[in-house]
Amino acid sequence: MNDRPPSACSGYCVASRYRLLPSESGHPYPPFSGDTSTHSGERKRWIASRRNLGDPPNRLDDKDDALPAEPPTEAFQEFTRNLEYARQLVGGGRRLGQLRVGAFDVDDLYRAAWVQAVAALDHWITREIIDRAVTLAQNPSITRPPNFNKLKMPVELFERVHYEQEPIDAAFRAFFEQTFEFRTFQAPDKIKEGFAHVSTVKLWVRVAEIMDAARSDDEPITPDIVRQRLDRIAKRRNAIAHTADRDPTSPTMRAAITADETLATINWLQAMAAAIQEAVGQPTVAPDYDSGPEDDAGPTAEVRLQKPGHRRDAEGTSGAEDAQVSPPENLSLTEAPSARADETFVRQRHRWDETDLLESIENHCPPDVARTLLSVYRHAEKHPAFQEYRFGTGAQPSVTAWFSIGTDDAPVWSIYTGVSMSALSINFEWMQSRGASTEVLSKLAHDLRTIRGWRHLPAKLESDDYRRRPSIGMRSLAVPSTAETVITALNDLLSPTG
Repeated sequence: MNDRPPSACSGYCVASRYRLLPSESGHPYPPFSGDTSTHSGERKRWIASRRNLGDPPNRLDDKDDALPAEPPTEAFQEFTRNLEYARQLVGGGRRLGQLRVGAFDVDDLYRAAWVQAVAALDHWITREIIDRAVTLAQNPSITRPPNFNKLKMPVELFERVHYEQEPIDAAFRAFFEQTFEFRTFQAPDKIKEGFAHVSTVKLWVRVAEIMDAARSDDEPITPDIVRQRLDRIAKRRNAIAHTADRDPTSPTMRAAITADETLATINWLQAMAAAIQEAVGQPTVAPDYDSGPEDDAGPTAEVRLQKPGHRRDAEGTSGAEDAQVSPPENLSLTEAPSARADETFVRQRHRWDETDLLESIENHCPPDVARTLLSVYRHAEKHPAFQEYRFGTGAQPSVTAWFSIGTDDAPVWSIYTGVSMSALSINFEWMQSRGASTEVLSKLAHDLRTIRGWRHLPAKLESDDYRRRPSIGMRSLAVPSTAETVITALNDLLSPTG
């Protein structure tokens, strides 16, 4: 097969073949050739990706002292090459458009470039995860992320390494390729899940921090903003690949697309990927366990099996994830939803996601209320004790934030949204059921008492043995100080000495 990119006139269907771009040698994962001229080009493209984050010229230029401390990984170098092919499709489309070619829709080249860019991201993440996983397998001294230790290793793999002395790199690479290559890493949640096998970084929090620090405008970049843009890009890719990019509002037409829009998407994906690589850091160079020192002809490979640590049920059957089925009809202290955190719900309902929640807040909440809810929401994943968001399945979008409290995880707060009413519930009941002490809950109630309408909260909660989930209603959420009060109280609750 000719590895040269096909003609731009081939249409967007050709983009799918770039997903596994082989090297000239035919190996799907080509090593860095050592060609300094090629490496220089890759480093210049790295600079370009950082400029797309908003770096002014005086922060990053073509001088060596302005480059990253470590060069991009081999997988990232291949990623930038694949994005160049996508840019070439855009350039070809522009030139054909100037020639007024009428034999086919020139916009299909922009659609091809869009699909190619997302495929390049997907393939890079797959390679990156596999390469890093192999490094972890080769180096027992590196602390492994919990999700890495949870990978199910077949007995046959152990036997090949232990008894047949097959090199660890070859044996484990084949295993990791089998594990990850058939997964899709395009949606934000899937990307986060993938990197969680090889890194403990809070991915989107760190990526947003990197991109925000490099921006040149006044618009802040937060984790949800990064996820939302990536989600829109991936969904557009799916529309192109699976529904011929039909316009849902006009089924006989296709959605509009431009060269500028496509090029901006390619550049943003490269900038985001550069931030991801910086967030997860350079992979540790693994010692060579597959060959001994020069004076030792025998292999020195070894496999160390580690006992997994204690963990909560991975399926999350505590029930709190589904308990936030709808906003409370009455936002008083005594009328909050009564579902217990240890109940298991069986529902055949749509599960909301972050996009649904943010759209509901934007569309249905007054600006002051939206600011408070978003401040609390965005604070959560930046906190070291944060574990996860769990989105609800009720009539309107909702979310519950889980944090580590003491020796267990607990659903600390829930956001409920609706057309006419939204609320923030503080889940004293659920925290108590998961081991939070009366002393801790009492202090939390005391810290929240300055919220409008919550002056008598500590006494009411104490009389009910903290088996309540009081909600902060719309009027209280609209008070500018509410967000700071809640966040300060949460920080005290979640502090190691809280």
